[in-house]
Amino acid sequence: MSYKLGLLLSMVFVILFFMLGIDLISIQFAFGNLDAKSISISYRISEHGTIDDAFIEEIENYYDVDFTCTSNCTPLFGDIVEYTISSEIKTLVVSPDLLTIRISRSTVIGFYN
Repeated sequence: MSYKLGLLLSMVFVILFFMLGIDLISIQFAFGNLDAKSISISYRISEHGTIDDAFIEEIENYYDVDFTCTSNCTPLFGDIVEYTISSEIKTLVVSPDLLTIRISRSTVIGFYN
């Protein structure tokens, strides 16, 4: 009888452990997804040459991210632009609220890689 009770109680911890693993995998997937989007966004900023409201809205709608220019928002050719993109994800165990993942990147205007 005590064996079955111990088994049932330990299964609760095993299930929570698996849920935490799923959360960590989903956070890593979201981070990788944002990183891939940042490469495309860097290329588009470098190609476009300016950062105006219409361009920011186009990036946010196309890539489904929140875009924030953090440095040098009116660049010239050869200038470095720093920006932050963020996205929100819902986790099972880590946080009851939405978790915001932010990535800061920079790009050079007019440099195509």
